[in-house]
Amino acid sequence: MNKDLARKLIAIVASKKADGYSKSDFTNILSFKRSLLPPDNIDRFISVSLEDKLIVEKNGKYVPNFSTEGVIVPLDFSVNADELFSEATEKPLIDRMLEAASASGKMTKKEAIIRAKELLSGMQFIDFETAMITVLSDSGIDVSPFVSEKENSF
Repeated sequence: MNKDLARKLIAIVASKKADGYSKSDFTNILSFKRSLLPPDNIDRFISVSLEDKLIVEKNGKYVPNFSTEGVIVPLDFSVNADELFSEATEKPLIDRMLEAASASGKMTKKEAIIRAKELLSGMQFIDFETAMITVLSDSGIDVSPFVSEKENSF
């Protein structure tokens, strides 16, 4: 699943209520109010979001597993099911790391870039991606998928 699009959809639902959300909340907001996903795709969206740990189930309600405050959803945001359920691996590694930084709510993309550049200023033998992994790790953001992908690139 394209996690960036999924985070935006979850943030849309999360903006309407403060506590957990039911399947009907997802259906009402994403299908009927915003016309972003057909109602028959909501079950799939919820199950894949649970698998990807974007949401967790607590007391029969679904709760985002990330800070929705850092997610910016444009007014003209739209999504189709094929794009949503496709893998987002076609995006460059650095873009996915910056999205993870902003989705965590711990820093913005700009702050992450500035911190990585500061780290690089004193180093000679590391690249920007490695510096970004270090910055994310120091901030308590899970970098294991990025590390394994970076290792595979060697």
